[in-house]
Amino acid sequence: MKRVAVIAGDGIGPEVIAEALRVIDCVRKSHDVQLELVRFDWGAEKFLHEGITLPPGSLEMLTRDFHAILAGAFGDPRIPTNQHAEDILLGMRRGLDLYINLRPVRLLDQRLTPLRNRKVEDIDFVVFRENTEGAYCGAGGFLKKGTSDEIATQEELNTRRGVERIIVAAFEYARANGRKRVTMADKSNVQRFGGDLWQRVFKEVAAQYAEIEANHQYVDAMAMFMVLDPSQYDVIVSNNLFGDILTDLGAAIQG
Repeated sequence: MKRVAVIAGDGIGPEVIAEALRVIDCVRKSHDVQLELVRFDWGAEKFLHEGITLPPGSLEMLTRDFHAILAGAFGDPRIPTNQHAEDILLGMRRGLDLYINLRPVRLLDQRLTPLRNRKVEDIDFVVFRENTEGAYCGAGGFLKKGTSDEIATQEELNTRRGVERIIVAAFEYARANGRKRVTMADKSNVQRFGGDLWQRVFKEVAAQYAEIEANHQYVDAMAMFMVLDPSQYDVIVSNNLFGDILTDLGAAIQG
């Protein structure tokens, strides 16, 4: 018996999770899948009423007692700081070291894409988004906040370990699934330091997978090419911020 924690979240989250649970219920019945679903009410409502985001000991409990987590969206305009989303969603990613955000982009029917004259086989790739560091690490702060001289800093963190393991995961996926190309997206022409690390590690890892083509695109160019010619992509790997943006575009082109 596999145990799954269900956290519906906020906004559209409960609606999406409700439909996902309908699908899961069908799979359980049709394929005799043994699942125990346990619901948790973590989200904006709990935070507003009880001041609780991620209860103490939650990460240890999830690690010990569950095989998977089914989570919805997090974010509520009544909480302008988004503190609860930071604690719950990013807390689980960082605390459980969920470093792979794997997002498939696959067109199921050509009538679904807004792109003209695209066939099902033209849109079929996966994106490996680094999920624990980058611009989402929460580092930064304010100086002279609320004044005309205000300064806000938002820092990006890239570690050798974090960069290498997501790139290795992308190449391993390509090898295991018969994918022929891995494309790395960055903005190393202006983000010189983090970009330099990504560039060096990508080349080093790619050399260990001679049978897989490795290429690079600047992220702004990739956003254009994903619309003009999505068929060129097999596996994409990128950092937290760029992977987030590119996969929203991917969601749109797959309908």
